[in-house]
Amino acid sequence: MIGLRAGAGLKAGRWVHLGTLLLLVWAAIAALHAPAFAQEEPSEEDRSGFFRYLQAVPQVRLPKLDLVPFWTDDLKKGRKAYNKGDYSRAFKFFGRASEDGNSVADWYLGHMYRLGRGVSASDAMAYSYYQRVAENFDPDEPDHKRLQIMVDSQIWIAYYIRHGVPEAGIKADPGRAARVYLRLASTYGHPEASFALGVMSLKGEGMKKNPQQGLKWLTAAARKRHPGAQAYLGDLYWRGNAVKQDQVRALMWYVLASQTANPSEDRKIIERYNELNSALEEDERLEAEARARVWADQYPAPSQ
Repeated sequence: MIGLRAGAGLKAGRWVHLGTLLLLVWAAIAALHAPAFAQEEPSEEDRSGFFRYLQAVPQVRLPKLDLVPFWTDDLKKGRKAYNKGDYSRAFKFFGRASEDGNSVADWYLGHMYRLGRGVSASDAMAYSYYQRVAENFDPDEPDHKRLQIMVDSQIWIAYYIRHGVPEAGIKADPGRAARVYLRLASTYGHPEASFALGVMSLKGEGMKKNPQQGLKWLTAAARKRHPGAQAYLGDLYWRGNAVKQDQVRALMWYVLASQTANPSEDRKIIERYNELNSALEEDERLEAEARARVWADQYPAPSQ
């Protein structure tokens, strides 16, 4: 009897050992085929662009050439020049990559025309490049970074639809923009979309005015530490619009907004924070900062 049990134990041990080996082999194969990315620090563009999609600032890393065949040297050179502030050189390389049908290059060119970096600012050209990226949108895109770029481009398309692009013959259509924002907020939890819906709901822009729903959208964006949403909530509480006036809470929101604001694009938020901070007494400032710490502990700012 003891012998039978011992034999059974040996067989079971062999099966466990074999199973462990199979798992190790499977893990090794998976590691070989997993997407690999070169280590790079997040650039200013990563923070200003992709932050609209994720709570944490993602590091945009260039896939290996065997993963994305069209990830050309022109794109790498363009991105390197862009991060160094050599926008004219970046524009040349991105332009060549764009001619080869590269969506990442189109995304960068959209930003360059929107911000006037290396070229004269043109909303019409920016819209056209964002549109090119969006046309390649695939919800099943396996490359998460490219999916981010596609979604970010749709956010900017919604922005231009909302405000209009006269030079491109595009009339403002807030209702249509709201539908795009709703899809992106519902599907991807995109904080920029939630922020836009919050403001539009409060104003009745492109939809029926609904202050309570607007506050919910703004809070959803603030939980992802969207600087604009936090600042907007701060102004609402400072003036007592749609909420009970509470200037300490207003400063709390601006403390949080100043933590996630991009200095190159959100200077007004920093200036407004300084203005509100100077207007309150020291005990009020301390209370606002304490409230901000509680919120920040629950919803941390993106890592830099």
